[in-house]
Amino acid sequence: YGVSGAQHGTSGNDSERLRQIAGQTNTTKANVATALQMISWGLEVNDFGNAAVDENGAFVKVAGEGVTGEMWGQMVAAADALGLTGGAYKKLNLPFENKLLGQEPQVRERMTQRVEDFVYHLLVNVFNARDTAPLAIDAILAAGSYDAGAKAERIEDPHEWTEEALRLRAQSLAKEDDGPEGDFDD
Repeated sequence: YGVSGAQHGTSGNDSERLRQIAGQTNTTKANVATALQMISWGLEVNDFGNAAVDENGAFVKVAGEGVTGEMWGQMVAAADALGLTGGAYKKLNLPFENKLLGQEPQVRERMTQRVEDFVYHLLVNVFNARDTAPLAIDAILAAGSYDAGAKAERIEDPHEWTEEALRLRAQSLAKEDDGPEGDFDD
């Protein structure tokens, strides 16, 4: 169909695997939001994008990085009270947003610097984006907008994709397996 895909949830894939995905597919997007939150908070994050945990299963907070120790303590207490573990810590971002934004400027700067360093490494060393800024600028100027428009052209008959046609097609689908149970919020 001439379309590109997205690598949703890069956590669990190391840099080498992500390089392979970028090099061998038409993947043009990678979702790293949870990893970036953890990095901005000052947690130790490995090459797989996973936050490190200690022998008790608690996240490893890097001293002097990310949020203050006091703020991290409040976040852990809130997570404990809500029963949040692992990747579910991402649910702390919204309730703590004002507190995070209200930290001292030097704390916010070190948070953003960690994210910048991680993203730079990911773009330049993993996704081969080094020296591509002129290409992006040329594409923006050619389009007259940040939106370059569709990357593919229509190859299907639009009449086969009306609501009525889709309802007819859906009736023929077997509903034998709804897939695995679980929380697939990521």
